[in-house]
Amino acid sequence: MKKGILLTLLIAGIGFGTYAQDAKPARKEKPQYKNLGPRQGGGFTAEERAEVYAKRMQKNLNLTEEQFKKVLAINIEQVKKQEELRAAHKAEMMAAHEKMKAQRLDLRKKYESILTPEQLKKFKEEQEKRKSEMQKGRKGRRGKR
Repeated sequence: MKKGILLTLLIAGIGFGTYAQDAKPARKEKPQYKNLGPRQGGGFTAEERAEVYAKRMQKNLNLTEEQFKKVLAINIEQVKKQEELRAAHKAEMMAAHEKMKAQRLDLRKKYESILTPEQLKKFKEEQEKRKSEMQKGRKGRRGKR
């Protein structure tokens, strides 16, 4: 009788153990938000973002209708100023990017005038290798943001 119970428990234990090993952990997927708030972008216009924030303030602070209108006007003004700053910053970044690109091309031309064809070939291979390594590193970091 004891041997029968032990044998049954042994078989059950082996069965549960193999079943537990076969199961793969469920992969959690990030929820897709359709209506993101003003801080996440969400595709809102400047006025919509200002209104969402004003409504949140009205709810949390129990604003009167008059206060709500004033807060909304202030928020619209602020959001438009922020958009102007972002646009100016983006233009500056694009200009700097173009300037650096021109400098890299100039540097490459200078190297080409100095290096032998064999050295130039090796130099380009090393650049391609570095470029591919950097791209690999970027792909690995993308999911961790």
